[in-house]
Amino acid sequence: MQPEVANALAEAANLLLVGMVVVFLFLSLLIGAITLIAWINKLIPDASLNTIQNQTTFSHSSLSNNPGVSPKIVAAISTAISEHRQSH
Repeated sequence: MQPEVANALAEAANLLLVGMVVVFLFLSLLIGAITLIAWINKLIPDASLNTIQNQTTFSHSSLSNNPGVSPKIVAAISTAISEHRQSH
């Protein structure tokens, strides 16, 4: 094999090795950071999430009190939503 080709292959292998090590280290740090954030989030839960969940949940009686919406339509929509939530 010619010396230029051997040198080029050695340089390519070195570059390949360095690139793979850099990508591996970056992905390892990314996974570690995500795990750390999840751990911190479990220790200190955000209180605003509870208020958002409470605002999105509503009772069927609040929908049925609306005079413009038929109770049959409310029942159909409620059934469709519960079926969708159970299937997913």
